[in-house]
Amino acid sequence: KLKKATTELIILSLLEKENLHIGALTEKIEEYSEGEFKIVFPYAAIYRLINAGYIYECGKKIEDGRRRQFLSITDKGVQYLRRIRKQYDSYIKGVDCIFEKLK
Repeated sequence: KLKKATTELIILSLLEKENLHIGALTEKIEEYSEGEFKIVFPYAAIYRLINAGYIYECGKKIEDGRRRQFLSITDKGVQYLRRIRKQYDSYIKGVDCIFEKLK
């Protein structure tokens, strides 16, 4: 459940840096997490973010001989990302405080 809760945060964070296609998103997530975080079926999260107006399909490009649909974050998505990142940081800080006291 924790993975599902952070998936949107991670996708939006990556798209804030650059426009990516779904395959590149999943590759970067696995690479940046050193293989600890994998999204096997990212489409549900992508469609939720599109339907909420946080990301959009920004065009198709040929890459590696394949036509790929690229995604980009919207201004609304950037605002949402800022809000959930702040909540995430606060939550992690609280959890870290608890674990520190339990040592």
